[in-house]
Amino acid sequence: MKKLVLSIIFLLGFSTTSYAAGSAGFTVSLADVKSDVRDDIDSNGTTDTTKSLSNDVVFGSIFLERAINDNMSIGVDFIPFEAEFESRSTTQSTLKGKDDGAASSGTNKGTADVSNHLTVYIQPQREINDGLKVFGTLGLVRADVESKVQSVSSTDKTVDNDLDGLKLGLGLKKETGFGFIKLEYSQTDYDDISTTTSNNTKVTADIDTDILALSVAKNF
Repeated sequence: MKKLVLSIIFLLGFSTTSYAAGSAGFTVSLADVKSDVRDDIDSNGTTDTTKSLSNDVVFGSIFLERAINDNMSIGVDFIPFEAEFESRSTTQSTLKGKDDGAASSGTNKGTADVSNHLTVYIQPQREINDGLKVFGTLGLVRADVESKVQSVSSTDKTVDNDLDGLKLGLGLKKETGFGFIKLEYSQTDYDDISTTTSNNTKVTADIDTDILALSVAKNF
């Protein structure tokens, strides 16, 4: 991932293509963050409780983009501050000890604060009408995530993880006198993150996002 980021930055700054034009801008995004949270009470590989959660998040990012030719751009998008991707609580019952009457209930709580969120992307595009283009996005995502969890019958725990993901998107791009404006819908599928609490409960979260984003950029 690090080598890919360095390669993209090199291309952004030192492309030898005579056509290449650079742009810098900002993006405002509305995200539907969906999480499937699974509890393995004794870390034996069996899921004892599960819950699907959804949370709406608004955040901003900045980006650098370079057009390689009429039909291809590459770029780097960065969220320069911490974004709370998840903050939820739900009441659940454990299934452990169900037959002998020892089952318990309680509240699962969790937050996932994401920082250093970086997306490296390519965007093939095609003009459809006088400066209006349709484009697709393929991106690799890397971020740091601080997860704070409190599961049924366990104590609180905070854990730091790396968060990797794959972004796919589709949008419209309008060239302007100063740069361009983009409207994009995308989905990012992140890898699972997990932690084990003090009472040996393994909590795993599968995070996915649906994002509607508006971007404005100025050419340089």
